[in-house]
Amino acid sequence: MKPVNAIILALVSIAPLPAAGDAAGTPGLLELRGRWVHDASGKPVGPVDFRRGLQPSGLAYGRGELWCVGDQRSEFPGHLLRIDPKTSRLLGKPIRLELPPKAGGESPEFEAYRSIPRSNPDFEGLAAVPGDPSRLLALTEDKAAWIADVRVEGTGDATKARIAELTRVAYPGGLSPWNDNPNYGFEGLAISDDGKTVYLAFERAKDNLPRIYKLPFEAAVAGKTAAIEDVPIPFGILPVRADKDKALLNLNDIQFLRHEGRSALACVLRDQERLLLIDLEKRSCPRLLELDLRDPSGGSIFWVSPEGLAIDAASKVIWIINDPDSERSNYKARDATQPEGELASYTPLLFEVPLEKLLGGKG
Repeated sequence: MKPVNAIILALVSIAPLPAAGDAAGTPGLLELRGRWVHDASGKPVGPVDFRRGLQPSGLAYGRGELWCVGDQRSEFPGHLLRIDPKTSRLLGKPIRLELPPKAGGESPEFEAYRSIPRSNPDFEGLAAVPGDPSRLLALTEDKAAWIADVRVEGTGDATKARIAELTRVAYPGGLSPWNDNPNYGFEGLAISDDGKTVYLAFERAKDNLPRIYKLPFEAAVAGKTAAIEDVPIPFGILPVRADKDKALLNLNDIQFLRHEGRSALACVLRDQERLLLIDLEKRSCPRLLELDLRDPSGGSIFWVSPEGLAIDAASKVIWIINDPDSERSNYKARDATQPEGELASYTPLLFEVPLEKLLGGKG
């Protein structure tokens, strides 16, 4: 697949970050033009009442399509959204995540899920299961920390999706989200290429730093409360972004990949608008890429909020989608007083990044 005019200019090369404990180096900058994400007819899905249009969260690549899930303010919460990466339009109608038929003696996790209004538990992370195009894992954040084992059936408009199992993630002792706000909890999910390990991104803890955790795949889909293991990463060495010096460090989505033969995670950092590469074996952060995310005409945006990340390894492309959940009219042109046009409709943007820009030309 060829890039679709998303990349304008790489201003400088990306400097590698040193090993844990050292001061971090100077990152690079990449300017990108996104494409508006519209419905299947090419029209924006605008806001209604408190809702924010599509409000996509999480992102995964599979079957030649991009998949995301509707966040809690979405017009389609708890639905899978299929996106054509070539046109940035939805492929068909949103697909509701269905539950198994209610039955006596069902898991208390399903009972808890059913009790949530609009079946809207705040989905955030999404990952395709390696080797199984009919299976996804999805992660919730606010109401409860669940990993949902999702089975996809059918194609086109006949596509259906059901949650086969819900596994609750236990908070480790001493872990609590920033400002005790559950919206800064578990946000991103990735699966190793051998399908054996699930990685979770915790957005930001009380010390202003994110966390990475892992658990065996089988435990993540067992339907029982799962314990998780900390993967110590030196987030504290990452430099403040000079032009966003007040932006704190959020970790909002992750995807597994191999870098120089080692296990790694590509990460998107929402508030700082950065991509980060984590070397899981060296427990280090070797690459950091600053993003200048713009609208299709090249206009600068005040608040982009990139939250979803997917990788097409065959085409060597990283996809980024934003979650334009603006509560203070800050999803707008940088010099505007109020949002207009697509920005006023909370229309998401899809960005395309050559994988080599993050990896520095090394596979």
